Amino acid sequence: MDLEGTGTKFKKIGKKSVPAKPFEDTVQANRAVLKKSEFLSDLFRSLQPHINEIKKIRCVAIGNFGGDFPATYQFALLLEIIDRIENENSKDIVISIYDPVFTNFEIQYLESLGNRWVIEENLSENNTSDYESVLYFLPHAPLDLTENILLSEYPHFWLANNVVTHTDRYTKAKLCEKYPHLGKLVHYLQPDITAEVKKKDSTDDFTAFVPKRKRKNRNNSSKLKVKLSDIDYGSIATKFTSCRILTDFDDGKHLKEKPWVNSFSDLTLHAIGY
Repeated sequence: MDLEGTGTKFKKIGKKSVPAKPFEDTVQANRAVLKKSEFLSDLFRSLQPHINEIKKIRCVAIGNFGGDFPATYQFALLLEIIDRIENENSKDIVISIYDPVFTNFEIQYLESLGNRWVIEENLSENNTSDYESVLYFLPHAPLDLTENILLSEYPHFWLANNVVTHTDRYTKAKLCEKYPHLGKLVHYLQPDITAEVKKKDSTDDFTAFVPKRKRKNRNNSSKLKVKLSDIDYGSIATKFTSCRILTDFDDGKHLKEKPWVNSFSDLTLHAIGY
């Protein structure tokens, strides 16, 4: 039987449906693939300077890892990260995990893993003094969920979609209007170039000839820069004050055309500062 459309095969024992052996086999096979990848090596190299600080992993929007192909690979990655941190620190860490699409199987499976696995919609510990101890893992979180977490929690280590790439369908003005916290993160990673252009213009000793058609394009570009520079990022009240990328996995090259297909597309490790 197939439980709630997850794609995972189950067998009946009494009144309960339990996963057949192939689920565990699939997870272990996925972990074996990840162990050999430059992607995982890159991630661990980037985490290594901070690994002793991490006491908890907050995983949100992982999907139906019991049967969905990308989610199963993402769950395998989560297990690899947990093992690495625990082996380095020689102690167990807490895993806070949640997705509203979890089936009964996934809930029961997580509960079977022990008390350190906590299914919770909202992070119970929410204070600035311990924010560096939590690694956030959001495999493919929608923008509204990402915005809400940035608003309500203190994510520091942020393993999720690249915030610039993931929002590039919006202009900066529209992004700030719809998702102001994400807009400010993008601004930290991609500052407006207006100031740099002004600096260059002020140091030029001569004015080069520009054909009429190019002058028109330059004027339009200047108008766009003015609009960008008019965005008052200081008025967006955020808990964070900076953002940098620890690794984007060689501009995504370690993620593409791999056995996991699109399970980790645009995945990036960010460090959000407070």
